[in-house]
Amino acid sequence: MKDKLTGAFVLCWVKRFVVYCLGLFIMAIGVVFSVKSALGVSPVTCLANVLYQIMSNREIAFMGLGVCTTVTYCLYILVEILILRRDFKPQMLLQIVASFFFGTLVTVATNLFAWLDAPTTYPMRFLFLLCSIPMVALGVMLYLAPGILPTPGEGMSMAISKKTGLTVASSKTIFDCCMVCISAITSLVYFHQLVGVREGTVICALTVGFVMKLFLRVCEKPLMHFVERDTKKERIMGQEPTYQVDETGKPKVVVTISWEYGSGGYEIAQELAKRLHFHFYGNDELIPLEAEESGLSTEFIHKHENTMATGVVYNFLLSHYDMHGQLAPVDQLFASQVKVLRRIAQKDESSLIVGRCSDYILYNDPNSFRIFIHAPTDDRVKWVADYRNISQEKAATELRNTDASRARHYRHFTEREWGNTKYYNLAVDTSKFGREGSLQLIDDALRHWSEARTAGSQDVVLETPQSPDVPAPDFG
Repeated sequence: MKDKLTGAFVLCWVKRFVVYCLGLFIMAIGVVFSVKSALGVSPVTCLANVLYQIMSNREIAFMGLGVCTTVTYCLYILVEILILRRDFKPQMLLQIVASFFFGTLVTVATNLFAWLDAPTTYPMRFLFLLCSIPMVALGVMLYLAPGILPTPGEGMSMAISKKTGLTVASSKTIFDCCMVCISAITSLVYFHQLVGVREGTVICALTVGFVMKLFLRVCEKPLMHFVERDTKKERIMGQEPTYQVDETGKPKVVVTISWEYGSGGYEIAQELAKRLHFHFYGNDELIPLEAEESGLSTEFIHKHENTMATGVVYNFLLSHYDMHGQLAPVDQLFASQVKVLRRIAQKDESSLIVGRCSDYILYNDPNSFRIFIHAPTDDRVKWVADYRNISQEKAATELRNTDASRARHYRHFTEREWGNTKYYNLAVDTSKFGREGSLQLIDDALRHWSEARTAGSQDVVLETPQSPDVPAPDFG
């Protein structure tokens, strides 16, 4: 048994080391291609590239691209020591090993592609740059997956974050900007023009993280499981709890309600909780719990609890967290929501929870009943216009943007289509029944479900492990 465990442990670390080395090598090839493009490289290596261009101009042959990369990375470690001082841990010196190893791989990649002449026309240079971006992105994804040893670029960003209290994304942005500025000044002083840091540097900075996220969508699960680590989603969701059914004679019910903007879902949820004497969990009840769990501000939670921003800059900032193997604040918020909602579901009381992907988080809870409330667009636009006292044109825009944001948020965390009725036990069109009729319909459905649970019927409890044989709750 002990030999088997030792063998599994060794095999795990062999796989991790292979993936780590492969990632650094692919990234090294990407660096070589971007250098050959003469349009600039990513911010973390642009200083090494400028140093290499200076050495080449002075015909110092032994200072190749790989050696310049190693020297630059060692300078990063020195600055990291100066920033952290007493907080710099001895084990962080292992970054020196990563620096020499990556520099050696850059030298190997340079020699391997020595036959490939540097392009002379701008379109071909741009093509070389475009080829380098997915290689660097793939390399970063692979070398980060095993979680073995960060390169000094990541170490610098973490040092800035720790010393200043800024987020990893902000620290990475500061580090990148500093490296670009220092590289540009060095180039201007020596060459009197920009060499080694150009428009390609900006393009790489904006696109490498985005391309890596595309790779992660396809490869994250098989890659992380290959190196025997959890994916980001698995870290957020944690281990599925064992849900208990109260057998005291009055089983609890956990109702989750999601809704389209303007369909009246929130108001129906509030009234339903009162009618059934369920504990209601909306923003006012959940935000303080999520703030306490996550350590995030209530302002941040209120802004991001059910929406997902977009844009190049936003995705650029989010990609920095992926490139450091850390959870972005929005992911930290969702992780706290998972813990808070599961704690609520474990309580003895019946409750009603609105939004927050609660249908997904509590999907396997046999006590949960998942509801989606919707209505035709025209009816919802009219309701929003009347409620907000705005024109129907503005109401339509607000409705479209709100629903799109909710759908992005839901898809980001669940990988499901928001509003797809196969994930719900009941979908209600409020335009057909009105608010009061919808309330009565949901009430009747819950009563029927409760009676079916008592009778042990399997056909009304959708996609749950079992149909608990417990008495019906008192819905008041």
